[in-house]
Amino acid sequence: MGEISLECSRSGASAAALWMTLQLLPLTREGMGEIVAPGRRAALAWAEKLRDSEVFDLYQEPDLDIVSYFPKGDSLADVDRRSGAILTNGMNAPRDESLFVATYKVKPDDMTNRGHDVPGGAPEAGARILRSVTMKPETEPLIGDIHAAVEKLARAVDA
Repeated sequence: MGEISLECSRSGASAAALWMTLQLLPLTREGMGEIVAPGRRAALAWAEKLRDSEVFDLYQEPDLDIVSYFPKGDSLADVDRRSGAILTNGMNAPRDESLFVATYKVKPDDMTNRGHDVPGGAPEAGARILRSVTMKPETEPLIGDIHAAVEKLARAVDA
């Protein structure tokens, strides 16, 4: 067996932790739903801000609490470069200004299939785009500030 396996497929604490969690927070609107709902609302609110952004494009509608987006660019290579710079600059900012985003790589066809026409051709390897998770309930009231901070990082890339 390798490093990757189905969650809770091995004996031990993972299965017990999942069982205990579901005893305390059942998969109902009043149980786990109370924990998940603020993250979902935050993701939808951020998606709306991204749709209105002059700096970013929303990659796809969030299914739950993961928001994927990318900086507007002249080409897919430019999107990749800008995404990488936003990630690095966010991590290297002073502690009170630091912002952590993640990147993941998408293929040119993935962009096209989601209705994005990035001009200037597309490298076969694809490009990094940004991904943020709004899972913690505390994130919901901060979405405006988080979005503004990410836009500030994006604007600084070529400044």
